[in-house]
Amino acid sequence: MPAPSSRPGFLNVSQLQQVPIKPVEGCVFCEEVGGRLLQHHEDFRVVAIDDIELPGCARVIWNHHVAELSELTETQRLLLIQALHETDLRIRTLHKPHKINIASFGNKVPHLHFHFIARWKTDPWWPESTWSERPPLQWQGISAAGFAEAAVQLSESEPALLAVSDWTQLKDLATPLRRAVFVEEQSVPEEEEFDSFDSMSRHVVIAANNVALGTGRLAPDGRLGRISVAKGHRQKGLGRFLVRALLKEAQRLNFPSVYLHGQLHALGFYEQLGFMAEGEEFMECEIAHRRMSLSF
Repeated sequence: MPAPSSRPGFLNVSQLQQVPIKPVEGCVFCEEVGGRLLQHHEDFRVVAIDDIELPGCARVIWNHHVAELSELTETQRLLLIQALHETDLRIRTLHKPHKINIASFGNKVPHLHFHFIARWKTDPWWPESTWSERPPLQWQGISAAGFAEAAVQLSESEPALLAVSDWTQLKDLATPLRRAVFVEEQSVPEEEEFDSFDSMSRHVVIAANNVALGTGRLAPDGRLGRISVAKGHRQKGLGRFLVRALLKEAQRLNFPSVYLHGQLHALGFYEQLGFMAEGEEFMECEIAHRRMSLSF
């Protein structure tokens, strides 16, 4: 193994130019850093790939232009393997993903590098690779969604449709409703209402005439939240339907349990759906809540 002095260390971005790289003209990883520099070593670098839908993605790039792992010396291979291990460990510690995908292709860029992709059950491509096509947005009628007990009373001129998908595909419908309910009605700061978890979560939207009547989300840690129903459509069973749709999605993704932060006035509603309150009352966005959980 390499001596401790040659182990990876964190250095200033400006020091990248001091690395003795043998560049190959036209190679993107010889000519560019390849991402936001996180870690720097004489022989390799670790860079972040800032993707709002997949936080925690990184590359480990060998600084010298070689195409294959077998081109390295034994000492270099051990050093690189140690760097791969430490990158994996950092991602697991910081982001706590459900899985980390590690890949090395190099067909288009034949410069030795490894991709680290943090994955969550709730990301848009799960369980397929992130190179797969995004699943198309699909709508289904309320009666086809499998919740006969959730009676949604809407007129025939307003056929309600349900979609379960990612934030990119549903945000245009969900955003106005959440802004109206949480930001305008409940005075939740907009920067708190629309957070980084939106892009990593599964979302449910019930819509009619291309307007969202209800929405909610399932976050990567199994938390149900942002459950809201348009003011003119409350007391029609939509809230119950939203929660059941989120629970069905959680079961499909093999979550063993889910939880939520219920506002005090809604505790009875969630208890009827099988949730149990636990712990003490607490404040969130200056609104009293209690944690509630449900195991499958």
